[in-house]
Amino acid sequence: DHCPFCVRVRLALGYKNVKHEVVFMGNDDVATPTALIGKKIAPILVMPNDDMAPMPESLDICKFFDENERFGPTNVIKPATGRTDFKTWQKGLQTTLRMLTRPRYMQTALPEFMQQDGKDAFVKNHQLPPYEKKEWKEGDMTMDAKWALYTDALETKTGEHLPDLNAALKELEPMIYSKEFCSEGGFSYDDIDLWSRLRSISLVKGAEFPKGVKDYMDYHEKAGDVPLYWNMQI
Repeated sequence: DHCPFCVRVRLALGYKNVKHEVVFMGNDDVATPTALIGKKIAPILVMPNDDMAPMPESLDICKFFDENERFGPTNVIKPATGRTDFKTWQKGLQTTLRMLTRPRYMQTALPEFMQQDGKDAFVKNHQLPPYEKKEWKEGDMTMDAKWALYTDALETKTGEHLPDLNAALKELEPMIYSKEFCSEGGFSYDDIDLWSRLRSISLVKGAEFPKGVKDYMDYHEKAGDVPLYWNMQI
């Protein structure tokens, strides 16, 4: 549920009103995706009663549905514009969002984290700053130590990072063209990516969303039929 790549597909299918079933895998489930496509990755498209092989990669799945007349009007989602300002904005928030969202995922009732093994798998493999991924995953840090850092980030570090998040959300507002689409010209893959990443921020209590950003998020929550986390904020 938390994965922005999976949310991309859910948003696209909701926007096109393609009926589908969402099957959540536990975060520790390696066997299921490996049996389907040979490695642990999500999302994966499986077409029932169809000879098509399971398909990975979120944007490939979106394009499959948007370019196929079987699923209604085609080319509903316009190509990405190539804007670099959104990518720069996201990159500048990387540390802040890791500190604010990752510990919160562990406190929610998201389906992929319903069992402790799923939570442990996430903490084991997802570093918190200032650690780099290799150091976190391959170093000698114990699971107890990793969990302690997650708890500390949630309980004592939120106040350090909220001001940076709120300042960034103010910077984002004038970058969004309208509540219907972030780039001039219509609903595009810019929206598929941006909204899917903004969704995780709706979990953060104390995040201040300027009207233009909030309107954009709320509009696509309804248009894409994917719920935001307003009622689950921590």
